[in-house]
Amino acid sequence: MPPFCLAVANRGFSCFTEHAPLSWHRNATGKRPAPTPGRLTRSSGDASIRQMAPSAAPHPTRTLIAMTGSLSMIFLDATVVGVALPTIHVDLGLTTASASWIITGFLIAMASTLAIGGRLADRIGRLTLFRIAIVLFAGGSLACGLSGSGSAIIIARISQGIAAGLMQPASTAIVISSVPQAKRGVAMATYFGVALLFLLAGPVIGGAIIEFASWQWIFYLNLPVAAIALALSIQLGLPSQRAAARGLDPIGIVLLLTGLPSLVLGLEWLGRPPETASWLPAALAIGGLGMTILSVIHAARTTHPLLHVRLIADRPMLGQTIVLAIVSLVMSAQAVYGAIYLQEALEFTPLQAGLGSLPLLIPVLLVIRSAGKMYDRIGFHKPMVFGLLITLLGILIEIAGVWWQAYAILAVGMVLVGGGSTFATTPVNTDVLARAPDEQRGEVSGLVQTMRQLGSSIGIVICVLAIGWAVAATMPTTLPKGDAGIQAARALEGDVESLRALRHSDPPLAGTLKVARRTGIAAAFGVQALAVAAGCVIAVTIATERR
Repeated sequence: MPPFCLAVANRGFSCFTEHAPLSWHRNATGKRPAPTPGRLTRSSGDASIRQMAPSAAPHPTRTLIAMTGSLSMIFLDATVVGVALPTIHVDLGLTTASASWIITGFLIAMASTLAIGGRLADRIGRLTLFRIAIVLFAGGSLACGLSGSGSAIIIARISQGIAAGLMQPASTAIVISSVPQAKRGVAMATYFGVALLFLLAGPVIGGAIIEFASWQWIFYLNLPVAAIALALSIQLGLPSQRAAARGLDPIGIVLLLTGLPSLVLGLEWLGRPPETASWLPAALAIGGLGMTILSVIHAARTTHPLLHVRLIADRPMLGQTIVLAIVSLVMSAQAVYGAIYLQEALEFTPLQAGLGSLPLLIPVLLVIRSAGKMYDRIGFHKPMVFGLLITLLGILIEIAGVWWQAYAILAVGMVLVGGGSTFATTPVNTDVLARAPDEQRGEVSGLVQTMRQLGSSIGIVICVLAIGWAVAATMPTTLPKGDAGIQAARALEGDVESLRALRHSDPPLAGTLKVARRTGIAAAFGVQALAVAAGCVIAVTIATERR
């Protein structure tokens, strides 16, 4: 695991060296929630913790290192490719559409298999599934680095996404079940917070690798992390935690594996429909949405569904899950399009663009433990609302920085977005899992993370659509012919090298393209602001604790 990841994790390890008594968590009003028939509460969570106390992890520090390392690897892979995508694009001779699938394929595969991972974790054992998945992820990473064609790297990235979808619910459930309830806030803050650091550090790491090595090392770096996490998991001595055997719900699997990919693919194609079948993207998106809705209906009526939607039917948990999806939408889009904007508009190199993203990263490091401790003291609701409001303010400031091309203003917005999103998500994620009984925590984790990854996938696709529509509205109806026209078309799709070439060959056209792309990026940030505003409404109307 990289040194700074261990340094951050070590800040949270002191919480496991003291034996504190278990305590009731309080709701947003500071009162203990009253149990309600048919509703999951922290009270039921307390009971499950007491029942499992004798099997608590004998090595909580090593447990947290292993699980945090695996999650960090997943989060890093979700964004590290973004800054390196132009280089991979050229090196493998990809089209713009196929290049985008290097990112989208990973996210869709992960979103589609997270719920399956949650069910398998409860069925065959969390630690067993974790070990299998981390080996598969390492194999997919090696295949990515060895890929010599576009189709090979896309298939390898999809295999990485499948392995990540199987791994993440297992690792999350292992962490939440391995520490006393009174210490869960700090433990989960460390687990998700360190991983979130890697999510945001992806552009920095990717830029450095492109600058000093080759893009293949983006994937090879996963191999030692996977080896360390696997070795630690073998030495943990954890009990085999599994639930009673339940079927895998083949109908639910088919609906999920066809619905979510069709929905995301259809949305992505809306921005560039095939000339001979312009109706296809809308039909695919509508069909995917229909199958996704059918999967929810099927889950609500089935005894042992793949997506146990009734587990989040509780009003606060439903609102919390939606908030987590919205924040994931924002953070994935920030990590990818923030670095692209710095290269396009401000002419940063890949490494400079990565370093320019640090204002988004540093607040996570500073806020993460405070957010976890605040949850342990006052619950989730106040930190969630506060974090969402700060995130919304930060995005609005970022839009001003994008429009005026002022990095100083943009950096202020990044600081607020990074800190606000951490305050919003750390307590919420911990509370959602704490509400679930231990025997179903793997399923709840898989369901919640499915929503988060779906939010990330849709966030990137919606930003692509916003950029495309804003650019189309800004640019002239026709581009010049010849090489200048070809370069202009590539620049409009985000090819930084083509834009730089036009600055020398046709400065007026390059200026027009720059304004169009700036408008598009501002529109993408505007979509993020609308999403967070919706999250604020949900936070104060749905994701509230009943008195």
